[in-house]
Amino acid sequence: MQQFPVPRNEAARLRLLHELELLDTEADPIFDRITLLVKELMSADAALISLIDDQRQWFKAKVGFNEAETPRKVSFCTHVVASGKTMVVEDATEDERFCNNPYVVSEDGIRAYAGAPITLYGEFHLGTLCVICNQPRQFTAAELRYLETFADWIAVTIAERFEIDNHRAEREVLAQGPVCAVVWRIEPNVHLSYVAENASRVLGYEPDYLLRDDVNYESIVHPDERQELLDRMQRLIDGEQDALEMDYRVLAKHQGKSVTRWVHHYARADKDHLGNVLRVRGYLLDDSKGKELELKLQEANDNFDIALTAGGFFTWSWLIQSNHLEVSHRWQEFLGYTVGDKKEFNWSDLVHPEDLAFLQAKLNDHIKGPASRFDARFRLRHKDGHYAWVHSVGRLIERDAQGRAVKMTGIHHDISEQVANEEFLHQQAAILELVSHVQHEFMLAKDFSEVCDYALPRLMKMTHTSVGFVGELPAESRKCNLLLVHGLQLGIDGDDTYSKLIRQGLEVEVAGDVVKKVLLRGEPEFCHEPISELELSFKPVTLPPLKNGLILPLYFKREVVGLMVLANTTHTFERRLLSLLRPMLDTLGTLMHMRRMDQERVAAVNELRRLATTDELTGVVNRRVFWEAIEQRYDEFMRYQTPVTVAIIDLDHFKRVNDTYGHAAGDEVLREFCRRSKQQLREIDLLGRLGGEEFAILLPYTEAADALLALERIRKAIAAQPFQFDDEVIEVTISVGLTELRAEDQKIDDWMARADEALYHAKEKGRNQSVTA
Repeated sequence: MQQFPVPRNEAARLRLLHELELLDTEADPIFDRITLLVKELMSADAALISLIDDQRQWFKAKVGFNEAETPRKVSFCTHVVASGKTMVVEDATEDERFCNNPYVVSEDGIRAYAGAPITLYGEFHLGTLCVICNQPRQFTAAELRYLETFADWIAVTIAERFEIDNHRAEREVLAQGPVCAVVWRIEPNVHLSYVAENASRVLGYEPDYLLRDDVNYESIVHPDERQELLDRMQRLIDGEQDALEMDYRVLAKHQGKSVTRWVHHYARADKDHLGNVLRVRGYLLDDSKGKELELKLQEANDNFDIALTAGGFFTWSWLIQSNHLEVSHRWQEFLGYTVGDKKEFNWSDLVHPEDLAFLQAKLNDHIKGPASRFDARFRLRHKDGHYAWVHSVGRLIERDAQGRAVKMTGIHHDISEQVANEEFLHQQAAILELVSHVQHEFMLAKDFSEVCDYALPRLMKMTHTSVGFVGELPAESRKCNLLLVHGLQLGIDGDDTYSKLIRQGLEVEVAGDVVKKVLLRGEPEFCHEPISELELSFKPVTLPPLKNGLILPLYFKREVVGLMVLANTTHTFERRLLSLLRPMLDTLGTLMHMRRMDQERVAAVNELRRLATTDELTGVVNRRVFWEAIEQRYDEFMRYQTPVTVAIIDLDHFKRVNDTYGHAAGDEVLREFCRRSKQQLREIDLLGRLGGEEFAILLPYTEAADALLALERIRKAIAAQPFQFDDEVIEVTISVGLTELRAEDQKIDDWMARADEALYHAKEKGRNQSVTA
């Protein structure tokens, strides 16, 4: 452990002390005279200039003291150096710091001491100017001022000598080297006041020529750089800049020929304590060979960069510990940055979030693992927000002393087009697979909405969209203003509600200039800007705000049969999307046509079936269908004994209605009779027309008593309110004969004969009544 105090900047203090080269040097007359004068002024026994080294105290000058140096641990002066303040000891024998000091306890030892620090540059206390007395005593304030003043004088002398010696040595070295030192005076005008003797070798001009009053230094500078040099020198003189550093050309003569030399110019201003510029010092380096090499290297780099760029390659260097990426300007342009933008990037901020973990793993495989190089494909964010694909190859080129990775360099290759082509081929295969699935599902299910529920989300995923729509033009739509909705994805809450409506046959009213143009002209529209309701709207469906959209017609043999909308993509809609989607568009158009044809076929078959099974006038089943139902119920009764009743009805005096009001009125009476009768019947009951004004009702699972109640409701409903036709009021009643099927009925005719007989009795009794047999 140290046995003496040390200043906080001890290491720097010792470096400066040794750099000054004062230790163990010859005596200096000036310092000797100062110590003698101080001894006499302060009536001391000894005066010393001490320099405190690492473990010793060495005396640069001494009067009245014999030793050249002492150990630092017994030095009074080391305490002054540690505190940086003047120290006074009036009686060392009474001071606990020094009372046991060998230089104190000896005969005629030190009793009184005063020392002032010798301080350079305001913070480095190298030693002291001190006086020693063999008797205790007090020092006056004036004596201490003398001591401190002389200590400051010594410090200034040491510093000035050091700077002068350095300056002289610097000039001597520069004069023999490739750097020419020059000095410009400021007053009365800016002009060279000193030019080193090597100016002719560096600049091509003799110092005497450059120092002439009629020669300005800028006259030898190339005109293209002359004004810039003058402007920057002026900013240095005005104090706007602390230093000047630039390259320029000097025009010179060599063996009678004009030559151009490149000069690297560095200059700083000397200022007084008020900050006023006194002079400008400059250092001029003949950099012609270096500049020529730099220009050639730059040209080679530019050619290399151009070649790399032509192939879509860009260079990068990653400073690993600071996590910054230094990139070529072509790399910046590739990502949309200009030359004026920042040239360092935090690479992790640019990498697509989905690729970051993969990329870090690849880097670790090379930096810490077995991989001999870094090799990866990933996405980088362009300045405008989209992502570009790169193939990056790199290698670690520098590690620090501890083996930690420091720097890695490599090349990016722009593979955006390659990846897009790969993705396009993949999407083509996916589209064809989707087309096949859609065709198969439609053939099986014949449900076009189910087909769209499957296909539309997959098409949206391929195109990176969040809104999708598929609609069909009804065959009767002449103005193209209605669409039958088959598929709808809005990317918002409420899609389920629309799904239910679609199953029920949701139709939307089409409006908007853009969508109408697509439906009427049959041409697709690429909308890269937001789409307003004036351009596209589907009522009553509320669409979310559309930032962009692809509006596509669906064809069958050049006829527009439907519409597809894909909107709000996170990418861009490229024209080749149309060729990608074409197989699906054609398939959907064809399936819509097939769906329409199938609907028309089903409608035609149903119509034929209706005509074959239904009475054309009244809409109830005809005699053949009714008789088939009778046979089914007869067989069912014979097998399971389930009750069934049949009723035969006749409209009373119907011939009179035709004769009085005409056949049109008679037809309307028959239709109204059927309407009123159906209102009183169950779903399972069957009303049929047997011919003319004769009808029959089959009531399955019904006994005769219950059937009578139902028939009475019908009879009363007919009689209760007269029929209306062309302002004519027609009174109508019916007669009903009904009977329940019995086990003893050997054939249907037996059963129906009883019903006829009951009807006959109803008429015989005066009509407008029901009779059971």
